Amino acid sequence: GADRDREGLRAGRRARELMAGEPRVAVCFHGFMRTGAAMWWVARRLKQAGWVDVAMPTFGYHLRSIEKNAEVAAGSVRALMAKHPGARLDLVTHSYGGILARVAWAQHELPALYRGVLISPPNQGAQMAEWARSVLPVHRTGWDPLGQVRPGVPAHWPLPPGEIGILTGGTGTARGMNPLLGDDNDGTVRVDEARHEGARDFLVVNVQHTMMIMAPKVLDRVVGFLEKGKF
Repeated sequence: GADRDREGLRAGRRARELMAGEPRVAVCFHGFMRTGAAMWWVARRLKQAGWVDVAMPTFGYHLRSIEKNAEVAAGSVRALMAKHPGARLDLVTHSYGGILARVAWAQHELPALYRGVLISPPNQGAQMAEWARSVLPVHRTGWDPLGQVRPGVPAHWPLPPGEIGILTGGTGTARGMNPLLGDDNDGTVRVDEARHEGARDFLVVNVQHTMMIMAPKVLDRVVGFLEKGKF
């Protein structure tokens, strides 16, 4: 009870500090084969910490090209900022959503971010995507939803403008959570695949890929970076 009370006081103080300056809003991009609802835990945590609005759009990664999804993403960002002129814009993404963000900001004239956190992004592409394509070679029919996250493919897209932190999962060992991936990993994305030289900070936590967006210690780190610019 006492711990919860102290955490409540800290959250209230952070909220007052945020509200004393420019209002903060955020947009969250979900991962592959998920919907915007998957980012509910992230949005809830941000609102508790004082963010005035958090958008959680849904993208049909398996239905449209990443360029088409980037158009939808850009529209969501513009709509959010139209509701809150002058607000500081933050970003939180999970997995494939991090690549979507890079494409959206690279191909559309969107406002610079104040800060953003990419959670388990396959920034250099993912070996897991290559394996999935070999098991289910639907790309041979002209439909290739994972083509943009093959090893090396997304590397040329810059990070969105702003202070970006990357938070990914791993065990600190060469086996990782999935020994078949050949290096430390969160079960889906390898630690070296998540890295990007443009990031301001980088952190590995011992949390599995799918659980990253709801694990309290991850959410605490996300809020910490968005508030301070470091993990």
